[in-house]
Amino acid sequence: MRLLLNNIKDTNKFGQKLAQISKSDDIFCLKGNLGSGKTTIARAFINSLTKNTKILSPTFPMLITYEYKNNIIWHYDMYRLKNSIDVWNLSFEDALNKGIILIEWPEIIEHLIPNKKIDIILNDLSNNRRSVEINGEIEILQQFEGFKKI
Repeated sequence: MRLLLNNIKDTNKFGQKLAQISKSDDIFCLKGNLGSGKTTIARAFINSLTKNTKILSPTFPMLITYEYKNNIIWHYDMYRLKNSIDVWNLSFEDALNKGIILIEWPEIIEHLIPNKKIDIILNDLSNNRRSVEINGEIEILQQFEGFKKI
């Protein structure tokens, strides 16, 4: 399914909707070029569940966790990861066993991610407009009825 996000507000709304429909063992792989909206979606997602307004990008630490209710959100950024095997040093096994996982730049570890993952592929169009392609479970795709399809 491909959707059109007309502006930053739509991008935030998409991240919030993704959070609302997420389950405790979901894995979201956020793909796209620099500046395509991956971190914006992750921040809206995390804020929606935790009400935390100070959400940092994990580009340098590569992992930041957020607790909410009896769960954890694992926010990874693999942009600087040089070797896929090093992801195991970032508590990836723990993440796979408990919580919701958001991964920006997941390509280097894609072969280690379970097939149940949901790919969110962003393409920058112009004037803060983006297309977003969602590949995953049919149940998730049906939840985005209010967004403009491409």
